[in-house]
Amino acid sequence: MWTPAQPLQANTKWIHFLAEEKGTSMKCTQLFLLWLVPFSSFCVQNTSQGAPTATNATGGPQGRRAVRTTAYTCSRHGTAKNAKGSELKAGDLNSAAADWSRFPLGTKFNVCGTHQTYVVDDYGPALVGTNTIDLYMPSPREMHHWGVRKVTIDIIEPGSYERSLALLRPRKHVPYVRRMVKVLEQKV
Repeated sequence: MWTPAQPLQANTKWIHFLAEEKGTSMKCTQLFLLWLVPFSSFCVQNTSQGAPTATNATGGPQGRRAVRTTAYTCSRHGTAKNAKGSELKAGDLNSAAADWSRFPLGTKFNVCGTHQTYVVDDYGPALVGTNTIDLYMPSPREMHHWGVRKVTIDIIEPGSYERSLALLRPRKHVPYVRRMVKVLEQKV
């Protein structure tokens, strides 16, 4: 089966078969396949996202996962703090925000294809119920450069659902926090 990652030239035998079978020219067949590329890419992405997630003994996710990432930075006024009240990290280990019922507090991961390592130490209302991770960037320029990307992450240290729940329970008067607490209570 041809996938978008493979060059079209490697599949000439299949293209010749299609052209002979349908009685169409080789050029028309190639143009049709090129038109089909965006749709086949969409199908490949959608089927891979439904795969079950591996977990470790503490229940936190592990291994490689395809996720949507966005970027955020601190405002001009004061230093930015994470959910624990510590300063957001940038450098060898960077801060990230996520739905803690999916990526619990302390989840450490690499973004594949980069040398960046992040730790989940924050959360946000737009992330709850999604497979999105918000990556902290130290400057607005870096934030805009990152934008929104679908990436693969490699979870190198799973976080703790228990620690996440302990930090969130006192804050469950906030509706989106209450949603995370409800899911976490079922997992713990």
